[in-house]
Amino acid sequence: MGHDVDILGNCQDGSGYHIVNKNLVIKKDRLLPMLQTTLYPKLSHEKNTDQTGNNLEADRYYMEHAAAYFGLEQYDIIHTQDVISTRCLSRVKPKKTPLFASIHGAIAREVIQFYKFTNPKATIQEIKKTPYWRHYWALEQLGTSSADLIHTSTQWTKNILIKDNNVSENRIVTFPYGINIQKFLEKMNKQPDIVRPPEKKVIIYTGRLIQLKGVYLLIDALSKLKKVRNDWVCWVVGEGDMKNKLQNQSAHLGLNDNVKFLGARDDVPALLNQSDIFVLPSLQDNMPLSLIEAQIAGNAVVISNAGGMPEMVQHGQTGLVFPSGESDPMFHHLNNLLENDHLRKTIAFNTRQWASKYWSIYRMTDQLLTIYRNLISNANAAK
Repeated sequence: MGHDVDILGNCQDGSGYHIVNKNLVIKKDRLLPMLQTTLYPKLSHEKNTDQTGNNLEADRYYMEHAAAYFGLEQYDIIHTQDVISTRCLSRVKPKKTPLFASIHGAIAREVIQFYKFTNPKATIQEIKKTPYWRHYWALEQLGTSSADLIHTSTQWTKNILIKDNNVSENRIVTFPYGINIQKFLEKMNKQPDIVRPPEKKVIIYTGRLIQLKGVYLLIDALSKLKKVRNDWVCWVVGEGDMKNKLQNQSAHLGLNDNVKFLGARDDVPALLNQSDIFVLPSLQDNMPLSLIEAQIAGNAVVISNAGGMPEMVQHGQTGLVFPSGESDPMFHHLNNLLENDHLRKTIAFNTRQWASKYWSIYRMTDQLLTIYRNLISNANAAK
């Protein structure tokens, strides 16, 4: 549309920062001397951080120095994508430049979920006393207070910002994500190198293999499913730090013939096109892209009621919803969809019809451009 857009972020190998489209790179080792004389002496005297927190603080300063090195004076607006980058860019940008932040989740609440998984007996009050939680909570407070305007894609995230971070409602705009549906449909029609087994339905999970996604609960539900029927397979698509544990869990439960771990794939649309049921058992999630893609592909979806996901699915009409953290209701939903062809096909049809209208990238883009123009106009008027 004639606008110049630069994208700043981590290098893929984590060795530095770059502006992707201009091939501008600064390595962290060039910035290290500054951190050794400014940040590290402070961290060595800080009692309320751990090594993870120290590494995070170092990376924040790397980002700030990189942004300052590349220069931010030429930009009419800066659009950040999390609380950490929001705080970083706010400290080094020109005062006159509007800062718009899209917040895609609640990291302090994610820390609570992580602690509850690794330390089931820990209370929330105990978790909130840990340096790890306090660090991320402080980052959320700083990040949300640093933006001129905040975007959330769900009411769930909006309510958290208001409740947990004391963000005033008039500083938040809420509208959903969007993707290029036409391009996605074109990718769907390509033939993957994996063929669905004959006379079996395909259940699919796509996403990271991390604790927060609850895939271990899916494996548990599938073990119950195998006890009552064997007319299915499940494709688990993705990578993550729980992959080995999930594979061992699946093998221990005798699911090697039914559950296939496909790893990271670049043909997810085509795999979704080969599938019948998409399942997402997250413990916390905002507006996952994997669910959006499954809806556009016309899968019957089974999701937990975590986070903003219930805003994306009408139970019984465009999907089936179960309580987060519970495998038994998930098993019953999967069994119901495998047993009842009419229900599965009706939900799949409804889902695809709804998704084709709701997830338009053009709808999202129009809203973003309107916000950009208003922020720039207000900044110019204040000069």
